[in-house]
Amino acid sequence: MSDLNAQELKKLFEEHFGFTPPCMISAAQLGTEMGEVMEKFHGLTWGEGEIPLKYRYLMALATAVYGDEDYRARMELLKALRCGATQAEIKETLQQQVWLRGAPVLVKIMPLLQFLEKITATQKVKDSTN
Repeated sequence: MSDLNAQELKKLFEEHFGFTPPCMISAAQLGTEMGEVMEKFHGLTWGEGEIPLKYRYLMALATAVYGDEDYRARMELLKALRCGATQAEIKETLQQQVWLRGAPVLVKIMPLLQFLEKITATQKVKDSTN
């Protein structure tokens, strides 16, 4: 990704994920150098690696749930789905967070589970029309 300029990178994210990561936008606003640093760091973190991307997004989902970050949890859930995670894998990831943080997480993840159901229902409709 480091070979891409900021506009190309933004376009790539928009096409693949439907948005540009907020950190990349704010870093670019702090200057070209900061934008380039974050671009490289993003490439190191989310580029090719030993752990398949869908699992890294499931880990990111878990940290978002654990950190009580609903907006980021939704973004990570979408990215995990787009990288091939199944509904069952996402639910297992959420189940683990209930174990780690306790029963109150069940209440906090309800909107996330509803979001997952809505997204996967929409995907099933799209899949059946192709």
